[in-house]
Amino acid sequence: MSRHRRRAAVWLALICTTVSLSACAGSGSGSETPAEVALESVSGSSTTIADEIGDRPMLVSMWAVWCQPCRRELPELQKISRSNTGVDVLAVNVGDDPQRITEYLDEMSLELPVAIDPVGDLLTALDIGTVPATILFDRDGSILWSHLGAVSAEQVEAALEEYVPAN
Repeated sequence: MSRHRRRAAVWLALICTTVSLSACAGSGSGSETPAEVALESVSGSSTTIADEIGDRPMLVSMWAVWCQPCRRELPELQKISRSNTGVDVLAVNVGDDPQRITEYLDEMSLELPVAIDPVGDLLTALDIGTVPATILFDRDGSILWSHLGAVSAEQVEAALEEYVPAN
């Protein structure tokens, strides 16, 4: 390897290390769990997954209005929400304007509880690069199961059978 290529490789390694360390540092205190990441309601009030979790586990769907797999998944999650009394469902939108979210939900005839992750802090805390992603939290805010990418109703039902006690 030539001296020039070795030097370029060393610089590239240093840059990659710096970028990785910066990404790991994050913007929070470092002790924040995904369930404690600040989210917003469509009306603008502040919330977290931990605030939203009641006495049942919570299935969280990370989505965006531009996401085609999300367009297929959200109606299925609404059906699960209505048919499974052992779990709550929360649709967490990543980065869309509240008005656009409301229009999208109306267009899709969806009546799911929605929170907004305005700049992707929850995605970062979960170490997820993009939507869709589906995460099952227990009542304490710990992650029981997660699926990155498009998820089927069958996959969600299998996870619920495994992790959520029957009523």
